[in-house]
Amino acid sequence: MNCADPNCTPRTPLRLGVSGSCFIFVMPEEVRLAAYAAAVQGTLTGFDDRLNAMMVNFVREMMSTVNSMDEIKAMECYHSTAWERDPVTEAVLDSANVEFWSVHAPYGMYCNPSSPLQRAREGAVAGYCDAIEVAEQIGAKVVVSHPGVNAGPKGPRKTMIELAIDPLRRIADFAGQRGVSLALEPLPKEEIGNTVEELLEIIERVDRPNVGVNFDVNHQFPPERIPDMIRQVGSHLLSIHISDQDGQERHWLPFRGDLDWSAVLQALADVGYTGPLMYETHIHDVATCDEVGQPIVENYHKLIQLAPK
Repeated sequence: MNCADPNCTPRTPLRLGVSGSCFIFVMPEEVRLAAYAAAVQGTLTGFDDRLNAMMVNFVREMMSTVNSMDEIKAMECYHSTAWERDPVTEAVLDSANVEFWSVHAPYGMYCNPSSPLQRAREGAVAGYCDAIEVAEQIGAKVVVSHPGVNAGPKGPRKTMIELAIDPLRRIADFAGQRGVSLALEPLPKEEIGNTVEELLEIIERVDRPNVGVNFDVNHQFPPERIPDMIRQVGSHLLSIHISDQDGQERHWLPFRGDLDWSAVLQALADVGYTGPLMYETHIHDVATCDEVGQPIVENYHKLIQLAPK
């Protein structure tokens, strides 16, 4: 049973969620490079039958881990336009007993709503709407997307912000017709929307009720300011990505870096956030999906003890 179904057991605030990106280093390298690295480099092409079969097999292994660990209550599915959508989605849904909270939209050189290239802006509309359709199919109510990508040509920052508004409005309207919210996530380099202030400006200008923020605690610095940034986002917060950092993007498990996790959880309580703590940690030097899931579960048991009572 898909626990995005409204007939499922009521959901616990700050429950454990895992992002598909946690498993990226047990994904076959050929698949990872063809889907993610190629998108950023602008060389993305559709998978052939062999790569599609490899992706489906990987997804089945990942979902076996997620479904077998009772502590994992929610999931964010990554989406790429590289692979054939329906077989991958079917593998995700097969015997699922986890809440599908969100889908992460694709991004890259030619999938960028703030690009000076019309091809890239229209690529973002197509790619993000494709992810919205996946969300509708699996019952997820949030699509995470980036308002800008640090790849391809650039222009004056104000111009690029202006260029992003129309594509994001169109995407938000497409999402709204399907009961899905669009959560804009800042990236930590030179991308459009790379600060809370700029992200909130974009949300205000897009002016759609189903547009908010996915706050990634690894994409804003310095780490000691993260709790106040969460409060600054306030009621716009739709979802959160959990991992640790030391002033640089790391995607470590909590407690390895410099984030004050008690303060982070208090800030989430202060803004009334009751969604999952969606781990987006990169687990290296492992060979199986089970070896990814287990340290996340153990880490979450420690982290949730810090939540305000």
